[in-house]
Amino acid sequence: MAKWSELPSEILYSISLSMNNPFDLIHFRSVCSFWRSSSLLKFRPKTPLRCPPPLDSGGCGDDCHILRSRIYLVKSSDRNGPPRYWLFKQLDKENGDIVLHNLFMRRNSSGYRCLFPTFSLDLLSCQVFELVQEHIACFSEWSEIFECVWKGEVRIGFMSLKAENNEFMVLGHLTFTTPDITMYRSIDRCWTDLKIAQPDAYLEGIVSYKSKFYAIDRTGRTIVVEPTLEVTTFQRSRPCDKTRKRWLLNSGDKLLLVELCTESRYDFVIPNVREKNIWFEVSELDVERHDWNQVEDVDGRVLFLENIFSFSCLATEIQGFRANSIIFLNLWVRDKRDESILVYEFDEHGVRSLEDIPEYVKLFPSPPGWVISNARS
Repeated sequence: MAKWSELPSEILYSISLSMNNPFDLIHFRSVCSFWRSSSLLKFRPKTPLRCPPPLDSGGCGDDCHILRSRIYLVKSSDRNGPPRYWLFKQLDKENGDIVLHNLFMRRNSSGYRCLFPTFSLDLLSCQVFELVQEHIACFSEWSEIFECVWKGEVRIGFMSLKAENNEFMVLGHLTFTTPDITMYRSIDRCWTDLKIAQPDAYLEGIVSYKSKFYAIDRTGRTIVVEPTLEVTTFQRSRPCDKTRKRWLLNSGDKLLLVELCTESRYDFVIPNVREKNIWFEVSELDVERHDWNQVEDVDGRVLFLENIFSFSCLATEIQGFRANSIIFLNLWVRDKRDESILVYEFDEHGVRSLEDIPEYVKLFPSPPGWVISNARS
């Protein structure tokens, strides 16, 4: 068997071209001097995927494109203490720039001016884990009220089919004149309206899971879409009439439905979170029974909930966080720093502000939400 160091330079260069993030390229180039001289000098961002807006959608032009964000966990060993880690999100912009993106809000560092947390990493001595990717569709829409074109972002489900030729599928609601849910398949180069009885224009969650799309609307109806465009729907056998908001997210090898609940709708709209009687219910998808099975905890994980995209991570991977907890953005008050991020713990059965938990405060450098880390800057 030939030695890795003796691979032809043209093969090494081709491999370096296929790297889809700068961290992999740095590690690739550090293997040896020959690999370094045979590979790309600098990471070359991928061009955003594009798809035309649906016909009669109200959109403007053909500038509908898909932006990708990636959440990374970077870990570094420390001989004098516990491993250090950094958890953050990066956004691939349309122009090829890579910028920091807030974990809880739709803001990126190029468009939001503030004093961001600073940190330096020796990536050659770090482990880099890509936890998850998110995709959103960006488009232009004409506003009749303001008589101008504005830029919009829509949550979508995204599924890559053939990485080598960028074939993909998108599920979402990009039709601005009807409530229809549509799918775009790059191989067909067109949008297809899905046949769904009484479609709801607002989907509370869309994810891809085991080669299918799963979406959930405001009625609690789960919509399952096959790549062949076959659609099935089902309702949870034991629906909760206290549910006010829902999220769908992949957690390990499971698909979770997370529901925020209150005793009354009034409890959900009052502004003071300390007066709220809030709890979360979590259910796992039962693929065979087409149902959601409620669970008591989240298998030692921490769930991070954001309006468009959510993710999870094992608490053991991010030391300082408590297992079986949910970190989420305050849905009611956003003008106070100390109440912007909330914490729910299944063992405590209550919601607290991040500022009420001293060990959590240390993990969120100011301003909170951009980087989570146990390392000092």
